Amino acid sequence: MKIVQILATSGGVGGLEQHTFNLVNELSLCNEVHIIAHACYANQFNSRVIFHALDFARSRWNILLLWQLTQCINKIEPQIVHAQAGKASELLQKIRPFLADTKTVTTIHGTKKNKSAYLVGDAVIAVSQALTTGIPKEKAQVIYNGVYPQPILNTQAKEKLKYSIEQLFPNLNTSKKLVICIGRLEPVKNIALLIQAMQHIDANLWIVGDGSLRQNLENQVKQQKLHHRVAFLGFRSDARDLLQLADVVVLSSDREGFPLVMVEALQADKVMASTQVNGVIEWLPESYLAKIGDAQGLKAAIENALNPSSQLDFQPLFHRAKTELTVAAMTQHTQQLYEQLLRA
Repeated sequence: MKIVQILATSGGVGGLEQHTFNLVNELSLCNEVHIIAHACYANQFNSRVIFHALDFARSRWNILLLWQLTQCINKIEPQIVHAQAGKASELLQKIRPFLADTKTVTTIHGTKKNKSAYLVGDAVIAVSQALTTGIPKEKAQVIYNGVYPQPILNTQAKEKLKYSIEQLFPNLNTSKKLVICIGRLEPVKNIALLIQAMQHIDANLWIVGDGSLRQNLENQVKQQKLHHRVAFLGFRSDARDLLQLADVVVLSSDREGFPLVMVEALQADKVMASTQVNGVIEWLPESYLAKIGDAQGLKAAIENALNPSSQLDFQPLFHRAKTELTVAAMTQHTQQLYEQLLRA
């Protein structure tokens, strides 16, 4: 099968980008896969993937970008064109009348009020059930995000990693339990809510990630006198290893599509607490969820997760995640959808 994937972001690497890297690389094992993306992503794909660089930093209304994208796709002559997320779907919508005969697929990765661009797809993949709202039933298909399993660190490696962090933050009381949050320090992740919720919880908090709100959040920690319990680790390439040190992993976001942090946590056998965002509400038990923006509710959810009995509630989820939330499962379902469209 000859497939074109379109990734129209330019620069950052978040859940959307990682999803696309994984899916494209896995699909290339048994298909001819072309990826049209910004040049900054060229080294994210294996040697089997055929990479086409376009400058997606330009506007989705840029005539030259639209012409170049059309020319590139028509030259490849794919059977399937798959647009990842909003901008790619809007671009595909604009050029669809100028493409040769091909089946089209779009994927919704996050909450959108206007989903009209996604309807250019003969099929529309949503990464959580909630995101199918507004999509005709005959087009909608839920395929959960998956990740590659992370190698489990042995006790010695965990101790070495934990010690290296503690050396950076000598003021932390290391005898306490550990809550970890991984995410961009931007408004949508609402880390301020998590810091507020941690005010009266007897545990340390490690915040892994960076962003425009870092200084504001560090000031909040000082104001709440939590500097002896909260550490800002910044961006870390070993974030998934750090996650294995956690007693509880927390999401405090205002919006999500299907957060990869949840996938990674469950695959690492880590209990979670979260706000009631898309994807999470389809997996986590109610007692580990808080209303969006509710600091007291998030505090209660974290306290429930810190209770040893939480392991019993999460054991079935750990097993399910290792089966369903994998790159292999995600790719298999996507491949089956392509084949179904080509048979239609």
